[in-house]
Amino acid sequence: MKPNALRSIAFTLVCMILGVLIALQMKNVTDDNLSQANLAELQDKLIEYAKKNAELSARNSELSDYIDIIENDMAAGDEQINAIVKEKERAAVFAGLREATNYGIQITVGCAADIPIKDSVLRQFVNELRALGAQAIAINDERMVAMSEIRASGSSIVINGNPLNRYGKFVIKAITNPAKEDNIMEYLEIIRQNIISDPVFMNDNYDIQFSAVPKLTIPALSEDSVAFKIDLLTSASD
Repeated sequence: MKPNALRSIAFTLVCMILGVLIALQMKNVTDDNLSQANLAELQDKLIEYAKKNAELSARNSELSDYIDIIENDMAAGDEQINAIVKEKERAAVFAGLREATNYGIQITVGCAADIPIKDSVLRQFVNELRALGAQAIAINDERMVAMSEIRASGSSIVINGNPLNRYGKFVIKAITNPAKEDNIMEYLEIIRQNIISDPVFMNDNYDIQFSAVPKLTIPALSEDSVAFKIDLLTSASD
């Protein structure tokens, strides 16, 4: 609520209180009982109400000054609160709790239809992207955070507790510095050549493609994800 409005409300309340008090007193005054004694009593009451009115006016002035103080404190507080909220939002984005959109690199990993993709291949690219300064990474729209895992389990590769089909393609997205695009692409090409020429992977017929994307969106970590859970970090007294 704006300070001018608060002042108006406070002044109105003062006037209403005074008016009610006078009205209640005047209600008992009629032509039949109007006498010298009553007039004297009424005069005393009016003087008393005038003093109360002066006290209320003084109080109203104090309240007005107090509103000015609150207004100044709120103005300063807004800046502090905004700074805290902004810093909290930056931390949430960094922690993977917010969607992020910016320039980035996209890597598509696939291999022969009857051959499962190895989890180690995905880890190589993710680790290299992190080393190259990627600030947000996702695999098949599973946001990678500190608690995220990449592990093979039967016909699936499990990420954030969610099983993903090993026989399908995997898309790795990463938000990176566009000024380092050439350097990043060079390192990614080295990894690709190493995988293709490695005897361990050679017969898997890996098809690995990567490209720069001017506007790449990395989704937030799902609240249903194992990596989102913090119940073990919460004090039993909370």
